[in-house]
Amino acid sequence: MTPNGHTSSSCIELSRRASDRWSEKNKMARPKLIITADDYGMSPRFNQGMLEAARAGLVTSISVMIKRKYIRKSELLNLAVSLGLHLELKPSSSYREITSQIARFKKRFDRLPDYLDGHQHQHITPENIGHVIRAAQRYQLPVRSRLLEDRNMLRQGNVVTPDNFISWHPDRLAVLTKRLRETKIFPISELVVHPGYFDPHCRYKYNQERGVELVFLKSERFARLTKGFSLLSYENCFRSIED
Repeated sequence: MTPNGHTSSSCIELSRRASDRWSEKNKMARPKLIITADDYGMSPRFNQGMLEAARAGLVTSISVMIKRKYIRKSELLNLAVSLGLHLELKPSSSYREITSQIARFKKRFDRLPDYLDGHQHQHITPENIGHVIRAAQRYQLPVRSRLLEDRNMLRQGNVVTPDNFISWHPDRLAVLTKRLRETKIFPISELVVHPGYFDPHCRYKYNQERGVELVFLKSERFARLTKGFSLLSYENCFRSIED
């Protein structure tokens, strides 16, 4: 029995039918772009940049590291973004670890996350993806995919996922420009960003680059690059699968 009162088999069947309807509905629609800020909770300075970007409408989803100490529910409440769970997993973790983090998110925010993804893509390792699919089926949650292989595995498990994934680095702006132009053939794409401010107290290696990302997100160039998309959150993109 799922948290919504469905049996596991009926839940999967409902998910499959909804996924089919969603795919057909989006084939001819204007391309949608989810812009997700990762790593909320890792650092207060990183959080500050994400919140600025969200308030300015530059990101549409924020992924929360629920095991970290720099989480402030109050500062996330009135943002027009989806809140996802940024799973922190070992390359080989357990189903229990995944559901434990989901439970912690639910306790902290009084609701389930809008979607699942993973720090450094650990949610889609060969050892973990089966557990993630099982959890996504149980809670009826979309999941971030990175490559065609894991995208196919998620969809074979009747788990909804975007059609395309884009990441970028400030040193490879030309690559991002090319990817965004090419991405318009996909109904729904996800662009992952890491806006923030430099935190001298955080030892995570991707630190100074966050300020560069934030400046770029605020730029006219980024506005032009994303002009041809409907910018939507995870929740808004996939809400129709429950209709």
